[in-house]
Amino acid sequence: MNAALAFGRDVLRTFTWQKLLLAQLLAAALDLFAVVLFVNQYTTPPTFTWSRVVIEETIAFSILLAVLIADQAVARGARQFRAYALAIVLASVFAAVAQFQVRGWLGVHTNADRPGVDPAVRRTQMVYVGCDTLTYGVLFIVVYLDYRRRERLLRRVRAAELERARREQHIVHSQLAALRTDVDAVELLATLEDLRQAFERGPNDADARLDAVISGLREKLAPVDVGREAPA
Repeated sequence: MNAALAFGRDVLRTFTWQKLLLAQLLAAALDLFAVVLFVNQYTTPPTFTWSRVVIEETIAFSILLAVLIADQAVARGARQFRAYALAIVLASVFAAVAQFQVRGWLGVHTNADRPGVDPAVRRTQMVYVGCDTLTYGVLFIVVYLDYRRRERLLRRVRAAELERARREQHIVHSQLAALRTDVDAVELLATLEDLRQAFERGPNDADARLDAVISGLREKLAPVDVGREAPA
């Protein structure tokens, strides 16, 4: 019981306003499809507009709820195919029954279940809604899973690039640290003093001594330069 409550709380936590907007967009797309398919081809009862809204909203929220439940099940170790398949089947049954009951309470009907139609025929309307929910739900889940797969791949690529940049930076810092340990401050000051004395003795001797100092520093800086050029 506690596990079921925890599972339900986790599902509700994932229900954000972005997902609510997604459900509304899905309902709008289904409603547009219903208008094109039925309104212009059949004579519909006056309450068909409200009936259509109830049906499409129920289908959209049922599909969204199925996706959220399946996501939590997969996160807890369930197999992906089994989780999404079971969730959308249960959502189809829920949508079929829920929309029929809600429309009955509101007194809005479709051609299939308007007053005067045989009760057995009226109940077939639930079968139609269940099949529609299953069909649209499967298509939505396929698109949703493909989007998540692409998003995960993109995150992995970005993480790999960041890790590579951090490693390159670490290598450069390590080489700079090694260079600092190689450069003796006392020796450097003594070299600068020799250069000053060399310039006092004459330009020729000073130039030769300066070239030697520059060559020595280049040899010590060479590992850092190689580390910076290696990634390219």
